[in-house]
This record gives sequence, C-alpha cells and structure tokens, in this order.
Amino acid sequence: MLKRNFIPVLILVFISLFILKPDIVSEGAFRGLNIWVNNIVPFLFPMSVLSNILLQYNFLYSLFGRMSYLSTKLFKSKFALIPFFISFISGYPSGAMAVNIMAGGKRINEEEANYLTVFANDCSFQFIAGAVSFSMLGNFHLYRFIAIPHFLGALAIGMMMSKKESRLGMNISALRKPVMSFNKAFSTAIYKSVSSILSVGGVIVIFSVISHFLSDSLESIAALLNLKMYISDIIYSLLIGILELTNGCSIITSSSFVPLEMKLIVINFLISFSGMSVIFQTMAVVDEFDFDAKSYIFYKFMQGVMSSLICTLMFIFAGNIY
Repeated sequence: MLKRNFIPVLILVFISLFILKPDIVSEGAFRGLNIWVNNIVPFLFPMSVLSNILLQYNFLYSLFGRMSYLSTKLFKSKFALIPFFISFISGYPSGAMAVNIMAGGKRINEEEANYLTVFANDCSFQFIAGAVSFSMLGNFHLYRFIAIPHFLGALAIGMMMSKKESRLGMNISALRKPVMSFNKAFSTAIYKSVSSILSVGGVIVIFSVISHFLSDSLESIAALLNLKMYISDIIYSLLIGILELTNGCSIITSSSFVPLEMKLIVINFLISFSGMSVIFQTMAVVDEFDFDAKSYIFYKFMQGVMSSLICTLMFIFAGNIY
C-alpha cells in the first residue's frame, strides 16, 4: 500500500511544507522564473522554432542521408547525428525535442526515438565552455576536460546501446514527405515550441522550489555526517546536482576545499547525468512516442559515470591540467 501511495503522500508532504514556508517557496519560484526567462527562452526558443521548421522539410534528412554511412555503421541510425548536432548547439532538452519532431513525422520508429533521446540529448558546448569553465571555474581552457568526456561518453553510450537494440531503423516511412508550405511549417513550429518552452519553464520552477527548499536541509545533513570539508562539499553538490544541474555545478566550483581535479570529475558526472530537473524537462517535451523513462535515467547515469572515468583518464595522460 505504501509503495502504491508513495507519490501522493510525498506530494502532500511537499504541499504541507510549502504552506509552512511560503517565503522559501516564493524565493525558489522567482529564481526558477529568472533562470527560465534569462537563460532558457532567449536561446532555446529561437533555436527550437528554427530547428522545428528545418526538421519538417526533406532537406536535412536528404543531407544527412548522403552522409549516413558512418552514422548507420556506428549507431544503426541514419539520422542519429541530427539531434546530436542540435543538442551540441542548444543543449538540454533540445536533442529530445528534435527526436520528438522526427518521431512525429514518422522519420524514426519508437525504439529508435527512445534510443536517440538517450545519447543525442546532451549539454551544449556553450554551457560547458561559457557558463561552467569560464564563469564558474574561471578558466576557459578547462572546457576540454568537460566537453571531451561528456560528448565521448554520449557517443560511447550510443554505440553500446546500438548493439543491444534490434529494431533500429526498421518500420520507417518513406524518406521523402510531401512538400509543406512555409506558412504551415512556421505556425506548427511556433505552436510546438511555445508548448515545449512553457513545459520546460514549469519543470524548472517546480524543481527550483524543491531544490531551494531542500538545500539548507541537505547542507545540514552533510555537515552532521562530521566529514572533512571537501568530502562534505562533494556530497552536498552531488545531492543538489542530482536535483538541479546548474546549482550542483555552482556549489562544487565555489568550494575552496575540493581539489580542481575532483571538481572536474564531479562536474562531468552532473552534466552527463543532467539532473532530475532536466530529466523531467525531457519527459515534458516528448509526446510523439512512448518514452521509456526508466531506461533513459539508467543510461544517463551510466553516461555520467563514463564521463567521469574518461575525465580521470585524461588527468593521468595529460599530466598538468592548467
């Protein structure tokens, strides 16, 4: 009975806590809105509209179809690099949004859509290099110790999954679709992009409130464990980062006790796993196929572990990281 009612009970607990602490809820909600308005809408929305329009035409599929030998060989998917490229530019959850459009247009089947959502929904290079390396760590050149493990980890997960999936590339409709008018493509792109961005914003606000509400409690728990400061900071950043990626990265980078190498290892795990906020954003934007959330979370966790291992190997072979 407890297992069946766990979610409703948990929601009631949060509602009760929110009623008791309206100031914390308000602060968390405004912080989430600020992140959405200033960091998500200005970049992700225009890119979502443009990529949505592009993916409704045959051009991109024909272009990648001519260069599909490597993609098919490695990933058993002719169009695997399309959402991967869009995600590289725009970040989470644009890769999932691209896969959703492709599934809705019958370019890929459901199994392929789930597969592509795992490895082609990644963090943007701009966030890694600009926000994390330059702004948080204060050294732009450290991006290679984050970007290389992150994207190599994603590609490795993609190749590993392709060996296990049996129906990739099957039951796909004909490549070429009837030519769509620009007016229809544009209006469809606006509608879907607005819907997706609003869904993403809702998830960001909810998780910002939860993260803000739990941050003090988690910090206290980490302190009560009576561990060394750098271990306490690592635990605290992981607990927060598993909920919300940006906060977790900010906490670990601001620690004066954690060595730089360990900061980069933790950051690699958090960025590749992406956090529950991004995972729920991904769930919110995929509605054209039956999304396998359990498999997605498992493989994103594996990608986080793999990226951290690749980063560690880079330290061993690179020597001085500065």
